Amino acid sequence: MKQKIVIVGAGKVGTALAVLLQKAGYSISGIASRTLSSAKSTAERLNPVPIYTEEGHEITPEGDIVILSTRDDAIGEACGEIAEKGGFKRGQIVLHVSGSIPSSILSPAREKGCFIGSMHPLQSFADVEVAIKKLAGSYFCLEGNPEALEVAKRLAYDLGGQVMTIQTKDKPIYHAAAVIASNFFVSIIDMSLRFYEAIGIDREKGLTALMPLIEGSLNNIRQLGPVKALTGPIARGDAGVVDSHIEAIKHLIPEFLPPYSELARLNVDVARRKGTLTGAAARQIIETLEK
Repeated sequence: MKQKIVIVGAGKVGTALAVLLQKAGYSISGIASRTLSSAKSTAERLNPVPIYTEEGHEITPEGDIVILSTRDDAIGEACGEIAEKGGFKRGQIVLHVSGSIPSSILSPAREKGCFIGSMHPLQSFADVEVAIKKLAGSYFCLEGNPEALEVAKRLAYDLGGQVMTIQTKDKPIYHAAAVIASNFFVSIIDMSLRFYEAIGIDREKGLTALMPLIEGSLNNIRQLGPVKALTGPIARGDAGVVDSHIEAIKHLIPEFLPPYSELARLNVDVARRKGTLTGAAARQIIETLEK
């Protein structure tokens, strides 16, 4: 019989974990949420239906593993409240699923004799159904006490996932990398569409036109890695094209000149590492950007 799990926080990730871990053979002993209707909604997806409540400390003693899947800014408060009300027991594994916050925020549980850690699914979830579909098979980033890490690894593998382990102190850099790859990518695509809008191409048509290019770039990255996948004028050392971009941006959408220039500088670095951009050509492009 696999371990009993209590989940505190019935949002997208908490609900997906409850559903998928039960399918993997774990017993979900209880679901807690600040909103009783949310806890009930998650609990009723399970068979058998576990206890559900607004008060996490009422059910956490029933679990061998407690997973806090609240909003990031509520993790510390939820953990502290459960600890204060006697909801943790010595030897429990207490995990949270935040990408940005280290496991040290669970220190109130550690002080009660628990082993603490975090297991962050490196994935984005638009809604609960997407989360249930995409969580299984995701990469999970783990950090925390050795005892907690062993349990988190087993959970991740039982979900069909892969794992990578980092030091607790490195959590902010890990999360910054994820933000760049996901959230900044979204902003860059929006920036591209703003350029199209400046010349009369509407967003819907612009996005439709760009999608094959975006998908092709992603496939190249998947197959070759980002350095070898780089194409375009900077990879070719074409300073004249970069200069034409700058002049057009100055005229039509000058507020985007700083981000264009910074992204172009990153392209120069990648192109140098790819080996297609010589030192002289790189200097010419940097001079073009600096002017």
